[in-house]
Amino acid sequence: MTRFVKQLLGAVAGTVMLVGGGVEVFRWQGQHYLNQLVTHPTGLCQITYQGRQNAGGVLAAGVVLQGVHVACTPSTHEGTTPHAIEYAASHVVLEVVPWHPLQVHMRLDGPQSLAVPYEQDGVEDRRFLVLEGSPVEVFWPARAMPAGRAAFTASFVHLRGLGVSLKNMQGEWLWNTQATFQASVLGLSLSVEQVTMPAWPQHLENVKAAFSMPGPYERLRVLEQEEESGQAIWPELLVQKASGDWNGLKLGITGHVRGGHATRVTGDFWLTVKDWRPFVERLQPDKILPPLQAAAFKSTLEDMIARGDRAGGKLVLSLSARNGAVYLGAVPLETILPVMRLVQPEEQPVAAVATQ
Repeated sequence: MTRFVKQLLGAVAGTVMLVGGGVEVFRWQGQHYLNQLVTHPTGLCQITYQGRQNAGGVLAAGVVLQGVHVACTPSTHEGTTPHAIEYAASHVVLEVVPWHPLQVHMRLDGPQSLAVPYEQDGVEDRRFLVLEGSPVEVFWPARAMPAGRAAFTASFVHLRGLGVSLKNMQGEWLWNTQATFQASVLGLSLSVEQVTMPAWPQHLENVKAAFSMPGPYERLRVLEQEEESGQAIWPELLVQKASGDWNGLKLGITGHVRGGHATRVTGDFWLTVKDWRPFVERLQPDKILPPLQAAAFKSTLEDMIARGDRAGGKLVLSLSARNGAVYLGAVPLETILPVMRLVQPEEQPVAAVATQ
């Protein structure tokens, strides 16, 4: 019995030493990988930071960066352009753990900003997007591969300047640098529990969207300079689906972004509206608009509905974007939105209260 116990204890001790040694080797290699990642970035991006320190634990390897600035130079027909896309974050944590050895976990804390250069009418400018709120968690492959995916989540984010807020957001980026005409070079899927927009009294709920950029890889020119005009352009994008609930309506959009300059996107889509009749009945333009405008609004709405496809209880309308303007059928969207966004929410039935 004593001999068996000694053998058992020896086996346990050997296993612990073996596992401990393996974990220590993984942690050392993981720390080296992360240090190389932040000091020697690959591709067309350069990274700088105000502070860096190693951070981890007994099992995990980690790096904490303060004051991060990333500048990426997009490619053009004639090579690289001097106008860089710039990203900044106040606090970034990178981590690798043995139970997910092929994955890097990145946490983005504090405000983040994205600056995108563009030219319009010969004038150079930059568009800024500032994101703030709860930390954004990102998970992406540790190995650089021609095809892969990265997942991200955040409980709450706010886009400063646009005034848009997103609650419980999660999604995935997909890429394929070897994509042909039969595959997608980029993809994005996204789900958000609630979206709040300025000047809209009701928010969007249960938002789901999926976008893709057709191959081949050479189409990855999100902000490339056109040879003739030098203006940034939109790439070709497929809106595979975009859906959400708003003010009692169930909305769905599919379609095709065909291009256009940075501020004037061009595209053609189909808008599907379920449960639309109660919403139309709650429209009260007479209480919002002067009499002549209210009559014109009613006539426009009736014509738009008549031209739409109402098969199966759904209303299907064409939606198009031309030179920065959006049209619902032949009607400019801006002419009907002011009335629609003031429609009061549908009254919910009051639950019966049990009496004793």
